[in-house]
This record gives sequence, structure tokens and C-alpha cells, in this order.
Amino acid sequence: MLGQIKTIIIAAVCMTLLVTAGFTAFWVLSGPVEEALDVFVEAPTPTPLPMLNHYGEIPTVGRWDEGLIEENIFRLPNSFFTGLPIYEEYLHRRPVAVVVNNLLQALPQSGIGYADIIYEVLSEGQVTRLVAIFQSYWPEKIGPVRSARDYFVDFAFNHDAIFVHHGASPSGYGRIRNLRIDSMDGMALEGFTFWRDRTYPEWARNSGTRPLEHSSYTSDERLRQRIYDVNMRDYLGEDPAFGFRFGSPQQAHSGEALTVTVPFSPGYIRRFIFDESTGLYLVEYPHGALYDAINHQQVSVTNILIQLTSKTHVPGDGAGRRNVHTVGSGRGYLATGGVYFPLLWEKDGHTEPMRWYFEDGTPLTLNPGRTWINVFQSNGVVEFGGVEVEESLEEE
Repeated sequence: MLGQIKTIIIAAVCMTLLVTAGFTAFWVLSGPVEEALDVFVEAPTPTPLPMLNHYGEIPTVGRWDEGLIEENIFRLPNSFFTGLPIYEEYLHRRPVAVVVNNLLQALPQSGIGYADIIYEVLSEGQVTRLVAIFQSYWPEKIGPVRSARDYFVDFAFNHDAIFVHHGASPSGYGRIRNLRIDSMDGMALEGFTFWRDRTYPEWARNSGTRPLEHSSYTSDERLRQRIYDVNMRDYLGEDPAFGFRFGSPQQAHSGEALTVTVPFSPGYIRRFIFDESTGLYLVEYPHGALYDAINHQQVSVTNILIQLTSKTHVPGDGAGRRNVHTVGSGRGYLATGGVYFPLLWEKDGHTEPMRWYFEDGTPLTLNPGRTWINVFQSNGVVEFGGVEVEESLEEE
């Protein structure tokens, strides 16, 4: 009798489960198509974290909401380029190195406030040009994109980056071709990977129509499409020197650096002003604050590197172009947290990454954040807090 009761109970339970499953299936299949599909929709891919921790706050973007962001942000890996949290799927993404116009008529630039690393160096005459390294976050608009010089290519190799430019000097094209770096050239890809925009923001110091040579732009979407179309390698190489080491520098500093002045030429001086409330350096150009056209925010960085190297004029070059020596070794400086440190650098070849050290040979560590690298003449005058640390601005 007991066995019969158990059999009846088991049969009843099974029947109940079958009926419940049947009603569930009927409800899903007979309901609206949109409701049925919602059951199977995969969660969207999270977006990157733009400006993360950059203005002293943690933004709420992508799938993270206010209740979850602080709990989850510290479970993310840290970027090799900024030391800040980054989504796992972007950690090994190959960077792009974009040549950005820096003439007065080109300002404000778009996207430079989102770059992980920015190189600044003289290109010709008294004019500097930027090479912006984007890895953690690729903005929706980058530019104006400008032509390359041969030593710009070395900056891209420092970080295993795809090189993006619009035209090049003869020696620039020579190095791109001879070293076979993955690259995108606006001269060939205008209308596809690049487009023209000749407008200035309403708030900009410049007004009217942007000159044609200052109007070439690219974007995250167009860059990704080009990488896909030509099957370009899109993952980062394994050499840790492509990025930086991060952590508080455990060295004795050489003095205060509440302001940093890098006079690339008598007509172009770069200044950085330390903001003690955020721990960031606000970037200025000769006419005041440097703004990003995308968000109308003043560009700021955590670390300032100064690479001292020799520069010579290209013989017979009417445009005033230079040879900038990027291979070998030399001295430099780091300014971070309102103080500065003497450094050493070395680069074994054009395609090799740069390596930085403190004066005692200890590998460089940076505070987490973005970095501005000034490639400066070795006999130039750098000022920390108004105090000169070199003697002469004359070029070799």
C-alpha cells in the first residue's frame, strides 16, 4: 500500500510540472513577438569608460549604474597605458597613434582630451605637432589630422600602435614604407576613413571657415571599419614596455613643479598648471587654456614626461623641417603630483619601445592617469615652478 501511495504522489508531481511547462511555453509563443524575443536577447557589449577618474569622479556609463559602479569598478583590470580601470575587452586592444594639427588655426582640436598619451614635438619652423595615442577610449571625432614626420612613426612603435596621418614629408613616407608600420593615410582614404569639417565651435577663439588644411578628421567607427576591412592586427603586442608601470614614485624628488614650462620655440611655449584639488596638470598653450572641442573641457593630464634629445635642421629644407634623434639614450624629467624627478631614457631601434628609468636605474613608475610627453631639445630651457633647469634654447 505504501509503495502505491509513493507512486501516486510522484505521478502527480510530474503531471504538475508538465502542465506548468506547457502553460509557460504557450504564454511565450502566443505573446507578442517583441516580448518573446526579449527573453533571448543577449546583454549589450559594455561601452568603454571615457574620462574615468579623470576629473576626480567616477562616471556612470554603459551598463554600470550608480548603485553598481563603485562596487564593480575596482574589479576591472587596469589599463597598461593609464593604470586606470578598463573593461576587460579593451585591455589588449591595439592603440592608434593619430597625428594631430597644433597650429593656432587648427584649434580647438577634437579628441585630445581623451588620449591616453600625447607626444608633442617640433615639426617645422616654430610649430609643434601632436601624436595622440588612443587605447582605453576612442572618441567619436579626432583631429584635425595632419601630415607625418619620420620620427612620429617612432612614437607609434613605442606603443605598438597603428599610425594614422594625412600626408607625410618625404622622409616620413620613407620611414612608413621601410619599417612597414600598419598605417592609415588621409591622402588615400579621404571620404572613407577621413572626412572634412571646416566649422569651428561657437565658443572657439577662431571663427569663420576652417582652412582646408586644418579640416581633416577621423573617428572610432571609421578607424575600426578600416581595421576590419583590411584585416589589420587589432590586438596589442606582449612587450610590457609598450605601456607604463604604475604606482606612486618611490624616489626623492628634485623640487616642486606646480607649474611646468616647455618653450619649444620663442613663438610656442607649452605650460602645465598643477591643480592641487584634482592632482592633475591643466594644459595651456600660448593664448591660454587648451580645450577639447568635443566636451569643451580644458585638457589635463596626471603625468608630464620631458624627453631631452638632439634636433638638427634638415640641410637644404626650405620648410625648416628637423631631424629628431629618437634612438639611443638620454636624459629627461617627470613632473607628477606637483613635484619633478630627473630621468633617463633609452630606445634600441626605431621599431623598439621606449624605456624610462629614474636616475638610479630603477624602472619608471607613474601615477595612474594620462601622460603628456614633450620631446624637447636637449639644450633647451625647461622651467619647474619658474626655475630653469637647463641653460640654452639654441638648437644644434
